[in-house]
Amino acid sequence: MNPIENLFNPDSIQNFLLHNPEYAWITVFMLAFFESMVISGSIVPSIVLFSVSVYLFNQEILALYLIAPIAIAGAHLGDLGGFLVGKYSGNKVLSLTFFKKRASLISKATSAADRFGPLAIIIGRFMPAIRPIMPFFLGLTRLEFKRFYFADILACSTWGIALVLMLQGVQALGFVNTILIALVGVLSFIYISNKVTKK
Repeated sequence: MNPIENLFNPDSIQNFLLHNPEYAWITVFMLAFFESMVISGSIVPSIVLFSVSVYLFNQEILALYLIAPIAIAGAHLGDLGGFLVGKYSGNKVLSLTFFKKRASLISKATSAADRFGPLAIIIGRFMPAIRPIMPFFLGLTRLEFKRFYFADILACSTWGIALVLMLQGVQALGFVNTILIALVGVLSFIYISNKVTKK
């Protein structure tokens, strides 16, 4: 396991928080930020934030009513960062090897951004593969910052509600069952979104 993988390993993070619970809130915030920010979102998978949130909730280190808004704030800041990077440095960033290796993914994100405008941020928020790059590609368009901002507030808030429901689902159904149900939901959403995008 390389240093980056070790840094974002759920077990390592949970062990750290067990002995340093005072850092729980900033950990949730930073994980939500990194999984939403362009490029870093491809390094930090969504399951890390969810696993850590489940741990904090079950161990009563951080209450559910705190986990959700903190995660929403981190995700929103990450999206804003991606949008601004796209708006002011987009062409330079596109020349990076990171994007050249993801031509198919970029094509899908670009198609959604062009077709749906600010609504694409809501679609992207529930599709982990394009979540961190959607704000970036919207920044490349002529979309006004104000329109993006309010669309992203809606997207992150909806995502936050889904996070709450999933955490409660883990408590009632167990971790594996909740992940399977969420996976079916995400795959169904991706399928429908792809059908709509192709029209």
